[in-house]
Amino acid sequence: MALTLATLGVACTPIHQAVQSAPSIQTASTQNSSIDSAKDVSQLSYVKGIQSPEDLVQIPNTKWIIASGMAPKSGLHLIDSQSKTAQRLIAPKAHKPSALYPDSQPQPHADEMQIHGISIREVGKGKYHLYAVNHNGFDQNITRETIEIFEVNTSNTTPTLTWLGNVRMPNDYAGNGVVAHSDGSIYVTVMTHPHNTLDEMFAGKTTGAVYRWTPTTRQFERLQGSELNGNNGIELSKDGKFIYVAHMQGMSKLTNTNPTKIVAQTRLNYGVADNLHWNGDTLITAGSMALTCQNGLTFDCLKDYHISQINPDNLAIQPIFKGKYTADFSGVSTVLAVGNAYYLGSFYKDKLAYFEVK
Repeated sequence: MALTLATLGVACTPIHQAVQSAPSIQTASTQNSSIDSAKDVSQLSYVKGIQSPEDLVQIPNTKWIIASGMAPKSGLHLIDSQSKTAQRLIAPKAHKPSALYPDSQPQPHADEMQIHGISIREVGKGKYHLYAVNHNGFDQNITRETIEIFEVNTSNTTPTLTWLGNVRMPNDYAGNGVVAHSDGSIYVTVMTHPHNTLDEMFAGKTTGAVYRWTPTTRQFERLQGSELNGNNGIELSKDGKFIYVAHMQGMSKLTNTNPTKIVAQTRLNYGVADNLHWNGDTLITAGSMALTCQNGLTFDCLKDYHISQINPDNLAIQPIFKGKYTADFSGVSTVLAVGNAYYLGSFYKDKLAYFEVK
């Protein structure tokens, strides 16, 4: 699924009890700001040498950025946000998987990793767990769909990567976005199930869902009620009680239960939402603009891009930047704010972009 999109040019846990005791909340719609309120991005600079940097995360409290590479032999990349240089981030061959992931498939070779969404979580002083959606295989030959888990260690001058293991997606569904909770649970979006088509997704039909893996069950379960139109970016609330999902031109806030319940929902009238991450106390997303799609969404009309922030309480959306399509950079799939710079990922270009604000 992921490779199809790139080719076409698109982009049982303890939590249950806490959420089930919460009061019921009515589904709500919010008023969003006009895209006219967004500032124009006049010029982009680039960090080259990264094929299809679909998603970006910052190693907390460091200058380092990790980029996914959603292309054959791309994998993971480490970016120095000060020197604006990049290098491949490769985990040495591990002797065996961590005891946290006893059912792991063999560790993938670096060139087998075609990484989609990524997420990072602090687990100790200078140590983090990195979760990566992997379409595993050489070239176009996808052999399995997994979430690969790594430890990132920042005690050395340059961060290092250790492979911890993986969990296999159910039915080898192609994952898209990923996030993990402090209890070890992993949440993954599936944009389109095999029985659905891309045309159905662009037509606004329900095509995807959220899946959850827990250390107790050691398998993925679909969160009933999370079926949406093209499930894409995903985040958890900071207390773990809610799941945020970006899905085409929509954004939903769900209870972290199974079945789940939508407690807030909104629509981007000017574009589609892709990867979703925290930026301080707000959520932030980026994606293609849809203002030129007069006859419905198509690959051809999704060209320009937006950067928007989302209120996590009521999902009110504020577009903050907008930019034009260029031959040098397009297919915007994520945004990451580091210092006074905003970094943009792309699902098919050979670089990531950035611009600075004063």
